[in-house]
Parts: sequence; structure tokens; C-alpha cells
Amino acid sequence: MKRRSRAPTPPAVAWRDGVHVLGTSIWCDARRARAVCFVSAADRTARAGHGQLIATAPTLALLGARADAHLAVPVHRPFTLGTTKLTLLPSGYGPGAAALVVDTGAARVLYAGAVDPRRADLAPCDTLVIAAPYGERHHSFAADAEARAVALCQQIAADGAVAVVLVTGALRGLAVAERLAAAGLRVAAHRGTVEAAARLTAAGLPAPTLRRSVTRADVLVWPVRERARVAGALGARPARVVLASGLACERDLVRALAVDAAVAWSGAADRAGLVRFIEQSGAAAVAITGPCAATIAAAVGARARVLGPPQQMALFAS
Repeated sequence: MKRRSRAPTPPAVAWRDGVHVLGTSIWCDARRARAVCFVSAADRTARAGHGQLIATAPTLALLGARADAHLAVPVHRPFTLGTTKLTLLPSGYGPGAAALVVDTGAARVLYAGAVDPRRADLAPCDTLVIAAPYGERHHSFAADAEARAVALCQQIAADGAVAVVLVTGALRGLAVAERLAAAGLRVAAHRGTVEAAARLTAAGLPAPTLRRSVTRADVLVWPVRERARVAGALGARPARVVLASGLACERDLVRALAVDAAVAWSGAADRAGLVRFIEQSGAAAVAITGPCAATIAAAVGARARVLGPPQQMALFAS
């Protein structure tokens, strides 16, 4: 018997300077001002101009947005906007980061954004929207990368030097600083990360205790983009520089940064993790954003498509 061809799944989302969940007023990580915008993580969009933001309390605090003026939502607590049912789930990408489940009645969309599958919760969905900051064949992160990076910093500190840990931004800096502080290391950080921690503290939310000066610090968490300013921040202190990011997979970049060590410790998934997360979602349609969207779409097959304009990975991946 000849098998009937399955009708294609109608699009549930569209790209218009952000992801629009069709049939609703909800936009996700929008680049232009929208009446209602879900923010998956503090480094994914700016708060300026949006009407109402939907995010976790930590994300709103990191954006400098007043929780009482927007919708601060705990994860795993369903709520509604009109007739649309919504739920936030942990995405694992960084402090406050979350995914959004949108149930319109006609379809269920999971806007995941960037995810760390080891820490993310997954909900069944008809359409999955996921970011692919990594996804090339050489993007493979060891399961013990975090433990290796922490142990390396502990050894550098034991040798009497400062471990300068290069990260891709303040949000990632917070996550790395929190883990290093939990390991008993005294952490100093770039002002952007220190200010982000202060915003969390001011909102009554957990945050690592960070120093601005390296005088009595074991570790300095510093943005990759300001690698050239490391020497000035260290003063006379001896140091070893460690790149702690998925960018550690980029050999030319590692050489250009002139680091002492590189560990692919990322808040986002590698190629295998992304493909596995997509398969486990059971989604009939997959929309992929980010610099490696085309590569992951090709790996997933016909049900996947690239959503949004091409993006350069540069130094903005996690």
C-alpha cells in the first residue's frame, strides 16, 4: 500500500526582528520595541522600548527593569495572557535564563532560546524554537569541562598566581564566578560582571560576592573582548590566562588571544547536545536561530528550518 504523504506543519512562528508566536501578541527576544516581549536571558535583548517584559525575576533585575512594572514569572508556574497558556522552564543557559512554553490551543510552541541540555527542562511541543550559537562539527564540549576549568584555576591560585578567566559577557561571567566562588576561590571581576551581581543583590536575589580589585583575589573573571586590558587590571600580580568558553574550539581565536589554556566550558549546547535536545522534544517543526542555524538544520533534516538573519559567532557566543 502506498503511504500517504503527511501535510506540512503550518508555521507557528515567524521572524521579524525577533520571534513572533503567530496568533498571539507574544514576541521572544525581540530586537525592536514590542508590546509584549519574552526575554529568555539578560544578554539576548535590550529592555528599551518594550511595553511589558515577561521574564524571570533575575533576568528583569539584570536588565535593570522594575519587577513591579513587568511580569516576573517563576519557572514551572503556569499563567495566562488572554486565552494563551504560558509556562517558563529553566534553560540552563545562565543566571535567570528560561524557555517559554506557549499553548495557543491550536499549537504548542517551546521557545527555548540558547540551552544547556544538562540543566534545561524540556516540554513536549509541536514547534521548537532553539538557538544554535555552536553547531559545527568541531564544536564538541567535554562532559568534565567545568570541573577541569575549576581545577585549573585552583592549581594556578595554589601556585601563587591569578587565574584570569576569559568569558564572553557579564551573564556568563556571573555563572562562572558563582561556580568558582563555590569552589572556595576568591573572585574579582570586570565592572560589568560586578555591576550585574550588584543588581541581583539589590533585588534581594542570590549573587556571588565579587571584588573589583585583584589584590586579594585568586581569580579575575574578564570579558574576551577586553583581553588587551588584562595586564592593566592585574598590576604587578603574576597570572595565567584561561579561555573558558565554547570559543575554545576555535583554534585560530585561541592563538590570537594568546592564552595559557583553553577549556570549552560553555553555558550553551555543543553540536551533539543540540541535536539530542531537538530529538527529545518530539517537535514536528523546528525553527533554529543563531550563527550555526544552517548547520544544525541540515543535521536535523526536513522538519527544521533556519529562522532569522545570519549571525556571526565572533565573541558573542557563550
